[in-house]
Amino acid sequence: MENNPSPIIIFFHQGFSPYLAFSLHQARLSQPNARLILLGDESNRIGGLDYEHRVIPPTSSRRTEFLATYRHFHPGHLEDERRCIERWLILAEFLEEVSLPEFLFLDSDMLLFQDLRDYLPTWRGWDAAGAPLFYSFCFFSRPSLVIEFADWILRQYRDPKVMRLWEIRFQRHREGIRQDAGIIQDMELCRLFVEAASLRILDVSQVNQNGWLVDTGKWGGAFLQGRASQDRLAQRKPGRNVEAREWGAMLRFLALHVQGFDKSHISGFTGWSRAVWRAFFRPNYRKNLKYLLRYLWNGARCRFWLSSWEKIDQEK
Repeated sequence: MENNPSPIIIFFHQGFSPYLAFSLHQARLSQPNARLILLGDESNRIGGLDYEHRVIPPTSSRRTEFLATYRHFHPGHLEDERRCIERWLILAEFLEEVSLPEFLFLDSDMLLFQDLRDYLPTWRGWDAAGAPLFYSFCFFSRPSLVIEFADWILRQYRDPKVMRLWEIRFQRHREGIRQDAGIIQDMELCRLFVEAASLRILDVSQVNQNGWLVDTGKWGGAFLQGRASQDRLAQRKPGRNVEAREWGAMLRFLALHVQGFDKSHISGFTGWSRAVWRAFFRPNYRKNLKYLLRYLWNGARCRFWLSSWEKIDQEK
């Protein structure tokens, strides 16, 4: 591990969400020597945390074209789904400005718990390593792959035949006829691109030979999604290893995806720091005080849940 370079980790987030500070805090705790970058805006600049804050430019030729040609083939909120695709164009433009040999791209609600340098040698043998594909957690050993993906997305929206095909499939989806590409979102575009380019992607959401995996959201969001008694996790100290047992097998999480609309239990996994605490005291204090109380309460409940489970070692 000492001979492996420290990883470069990129987060993307627009606007301020309280959980973002916990994700950055946990990333630095687990990767003390990593280069942490947030592609964000002035509203989510968080003082006191050790990371690079890169403000996303307001516009670009790629994004202008995308906004002009985008068609919404998804039952979800237009701006949310469009932003999920647009972030790949933003990332591509950032990579054209800076020279990075390799990097990990994370959703802003992904928590890291293991030193990534142990895994990089294996991941470099693939076009990318994701959980799965490019979803929420993806290591790119070739940054130009992201630029190729961004340009491929624009070509799809330029093509009238593709638009007509997606329109027909989405209409069938709305009528209850389920098929591939019925809904167009960033995850579906990833799948189509990987197939078109014949890429080799390592699925790190599958348990490796040492029992480690990356959570796709099943475990990280369980506490506030009605599955607390079913998808049980154990963690002896905040910020440290998170474990579970499923079908008699020991699972250890390299990363945990705190998926879901409500992420206010996140501090149960990470603990608090002075910088994280201060992040709540921003403009619109009444709203942020409400957030603070919610995060304190649900974080404490989650911490009790994590520590009160019978020790996994005793089950062996």
